[in-house]
Amino acid sequence: MKKAAAIPIIACILALILAGFSRADFPSVFSAGRTPQDDQVVEAQVLLSRDGVKPGETLKAAVLLRIQPGYHINDNAPLDEFLVPTTLTIADNPEVDVLETCFPPGRRARFSYSEAELVVYEGEATLGIILRAKPGAAPGLLKLRASLGYQACNDISCLPPKELPIQIPVPVVPPSQACHDLHQDVFSKISFKTTAK
Repeated sequence: MKKAAAIPIIACILALILAGFSRADFPSVFSAGRTPQDDQVVEAQVLLSRDGVKPGETLKAAVLLRIQPGYHINDNAPLDEFLVPTTLTIADNPEVDVLETCFPPGRRARFSYSEAELVVYEGEATLGIILRAKPGAAPGLLKLRASLGYQACNDISCLPPKELPIQIPVPVVPPSQACHDLHQDVFSKISFKTTAK
């Protein structure tokens, strides 16, 4: 009985040792620029400046990007023309106009895969959008289709360029309905050029 009881204990110890080795290998795999094929290095969250927009009025949207630790993406205007910029493409919608897309300034940095200095986003970055509901827009929740284009790199190499689908909600309300401000702490930090309320 004592020998039989010892076998499961040894098996558990072996399993823990093997699990420890497999976890230790993960950082080296990811530092080489390999991620699961369908995995996105960037996550996006959309915030609105108000809980509704009336026909003919404007609404601000913020796209909060979260970039996985150890990775960076180029800003929207790379210093090297051969680098892939971060882009935000919004599909045309008959009810909404896109008045402005605002990208934050990136951080200057050097990496081993490039001789030149680069300008990148790391950690978190916030993109701003100003939308206008057309005068004839019908009340209801509109969903704008958008796509974030980016190329993620670590200190050594770059992954293939990717497209991240994003949906931007636009709650159009009747002219008589009151609207309330949201997330002003986020929108106060975005440097929009267009004057909009």
